[in-house]
Amino acid sequence: MPLATRDAELELIDGRRVALKLAVNPRARRVSVRIDAVRRQAIATAPSERQLKRALKFAEERAAWIAAELARLPEHIPFAPGATIPIRGAPHVLQHVAGRGAPRLEAGRLIVPTTDPALFAARVKRFLYALAKSDLAARVAQHAATLKVRARRVTVKDTTSRWGSCAEDGSIAFSWRAILAPAWVLDYLAAHETAHLREMNHSRRFWTLVGKCTPHMVEGRAWLREHGLALHAVGREP
Repeated sequence: MPLATRDAELELIDGRRVALKLAVNPRARRVSVRIDAVRRQAIATAPSERQLKRALKFAEERAAWIAAELARLPEHIPFAPGATIPIRGAPHVLQHVAGRGAPRLEAGRLIVPTTDPALFAARVKRFLYALAKSDLAARVAQHAATLKVRARRVTVKDTTSRWGSCAEDGSIAFSWRAILAPAWVLDYLAAHETAHLREMNHSRRFWTLVGKCTPHMVEGRAWLREHGLALHAVGREP
């Protein structure tokens, strides 16, 4: 992991300026540039502090590539009235109504009552967190019964690098954005992390356990590879 970072900017060939992160990682063998798709920025990495200038120049020489990669990323979809987001894989329009009460799913809409429109986005996110935890906990419980294991607890977090994790103490955590995916993809994620309660690795035995829980193992992994970035764009400001 990089030990030090600093913020910079990079001017693209069309005159636009984009965020650039300069990072020092002693384990790096050479300077390199990659795209952080979630944060929509380029990261130039150097093995040492004194090579940061070379990393910056390396990024500048690849400005055209950086611009093309950033342009390929899905647009951010903020939690705003009128926006359409997927919930359990199906499109739902976010609708604000004045008043009190619990948010509810109804005929392709997520209806969110608030007495203050400024609270709308926060209420949407809390609702999706709770829905994700409920759905994932139910699937983990079923898979745990199949594998004769027990999860200590199931939580959801706002993660960017992993869809789920399983700790040595039996605690399982997921990205709340799993609720945006189709139910069968969420089921695969639950099966994946539950199987880690038996096998804390990705051995053949591990994948056999996942396959015992769900018939969507291969398709689930492929779906997340193809659509994962689009899910990470949901709930973020442009």
